[in-house]
Amino acid sequence: MSIDHAKAFLQELAGNEALKLRILSCTSAEERLNIAKETGFEFTAEEFSDARSQLFDEELDAVSGGECGCGFTCEKEAWAY
Repeated sequence: MSIDHAKAFLQELAGNEALKLRILSCTSAEERLNIAKETGFEFTAEEFSDARSQLFDEELDAVSGGECGCGFTCEKEAWAY
């Protein structure tokens, strides 16, 4: 598990609409982490949060137009439930 995997997953989400829709349909962080793992990205919710905080605002804008690649504007929304 790694922050690098979490960063790569965010970038994958930005360019993969089908994966983004799968993530958005999840009802728990565990489901989202399992989907990430199925697609080759293994990380914890904490590593996801750390990865997001390490990405500069410019990088997030370049990757996803100003919000997280998964369609959420903060990891609390995306991974907290």
